[in-house]
Amino acid sequence: MKRLAYALAVGAALLAPMAAYAQSTSYQFLRSGDMVQDKNFYLLTVLNTDERARASLLADPVLLAQRQNADLQLKVALTSCTKPVCVVDRMMLSDGDIKKIGDALGSLANGPLKSAIRDHLRPSGMFQRHAALDDKAFIQAAWIDTAAGMNRLYRVYATGEVPRYRDIDSISYKVDDERFFQLIRTALETADDGLGTDTPFFGPWAQVGLDMLLINQRDEAGRYEPLVSGENGAASQRAAKVIWRDFAYSAILIPGAGLRNEERGLSAIGSMRLRLAVRRYQKGLAPFIVVSGGNVHPNKTPYNEALEMKRVLM
Repeated sequence: MKRLAYALAVGAALLAPMAAYAQSTSYQFLRSGDMVQDKNFYLLTVLNTDERARASLLADPVLLAQRQNADLQLKVALTSCTKPVCVVDRMMLSDGDIKKIGDALGSLANGPLKSAIRDHLRPSGMFQRHAALDDKAFIQAAWIDTAAGMNRLYRVYATGEVPRYRDIDSISYKVDDERFFQLIRTALETADDGLGTDTPFFGPWAQVGLDMLLINQRDEAGRYEPLVSGENGAASQRAAKVIWRDFAYSAILIPGAGLRNEERGLSAIGSMRLRLAVRRYQKGLAPFIVVSGGNVHPNKTPYNEALEMKRVLM
């Protein structure tokens, strides 16, 4: 079993290391200090971290006006809102706002945003579905995806809109819960505290939106990072030394299996899948076992499918 300790990787759709998505193996991801933003809204990280891109946003009159309006809406929400729906009405971007911002970003695509697109957005692979588009259409499409995702956080986690998987991904509070509104108000206050002349147009909108995830304890996307140097550290080091031609397959993948309400730790299905994987591993079919899954069933479970499988394997 000692060999297995060096041949284990933890992975899942939400938990996969960012490097796995890169279209350039040498690309180094930018970091904002908020891993959830970096993994789900990488466009915002690039625009705020790349110095030339950030300066262009602060200088563009359309985007400057958008930021000033966002600042105003934040102030109004703080002084007049008493319900979550009021905050959402003030903070969430409208379809008109999204188009206006997209047009402004498109106009900068072949100028000050060109290097950000070439050196970060394209090689990151985070927007690969738009890779065939020219730079202008590319950044506009990336922005539309980003805006739709951030607005969804407001609708699901502040107003209680029913998500696709309601049993495992719904709002954690009743929308008329006073404590819930006080948490939202605290989010508004901290966003207001961070305002300044160097705040990009998306600052308050994105911060409050991401805080909807924080309030609802939905930080799973960044909870286990950095995977490559953390949970996957030994596996990452071993991968560089593997003689791949000696194996029929690169890895044995074990799909995650959520818990039933009465189960704890690793599910029965997960245990049986492990048994099959270990048999194939011991036959030398692949140098790695990849366990997958997240904190899924039941809703807000503390047990992570991949980590529980790794624990049992070890």
